[in-house]
Amino acid sequence: MKTSQNIAVAISFLMLLDFAQSPEAVAGRFCGKSLEGGVATGASQDEAQAAAISWWVSRAGALGKGYESWETAEAKSVKCEKAADGKSKCFAAGKPCLADGVIPDDKSRREL
Repeated sequence: MKTSQNIAVAISFLMLLDFAQSPEAVAGRFCGKSLEGGVATGASQDEAQAAAISWWVSRAGALGKGYESWETAEAKSVKCEKAADGKSKCFAAGKPCLADGVIPDDKSRREL
């Protein structure tokens, strides 16, 4: 009886150790794979940047409720350049993440 209890405790410990070392647990939140928005154009860099982030947000929202927040994204970046016509073009990319302590509604969606 004691041996089976020791085995159960060891298995439980290994399962907890595996979870604690997963990227999601280390980061303290659930994240999807890195996403890219499209190239957004605007009359000013601010306008193009806002449009690029908006495009990224719409793509990230496909992962489920909560992933669409640019504020909680990790490894996010916005790259901009001036086009020949004087307009600005920007491109946003980042890893959509839920806020700390939020659990995904549908775990299978995270695999998208």
